[in-house]
Amino acid sequence: MYNGNDMKRKILNNIAIDKESITPKYRQLMDGIMGSVEKGEIGKDEGLPSLHEICTELNVSKSTAEKAYNKLKSKGVVRSVRGKGYFIAMISKNYNVH
Repeated sequence: MYNGNDMKRKILNNIAIDKESITPKYRQLMDGIMGSVEKGEIGKDEGLPSLHEICTELNVSKSTAEKAYNKLKSKGVVRSVRGKGYFIAMISKNYNVH
């Protein structure tokens, strides 16, 4: 079983940001998170990497990370808890995050 930090590391390792891609970086981030959910690598109520961790590890701006999380929040995939971070809200194969 993974502890919280191991899970966050695994999620970060599964996200590839291609700076040359025509796909916006926030969308690539969303796709990476959703890929981890769809593969069963992260489940409901599990914590996601912090904005700072995403920015540092993936070399993206804070606004890019916020945009990805906010779009996932608007789709009901992610929820945020003030002072605690971001978490997977619900697992469903029927999400259309685009």
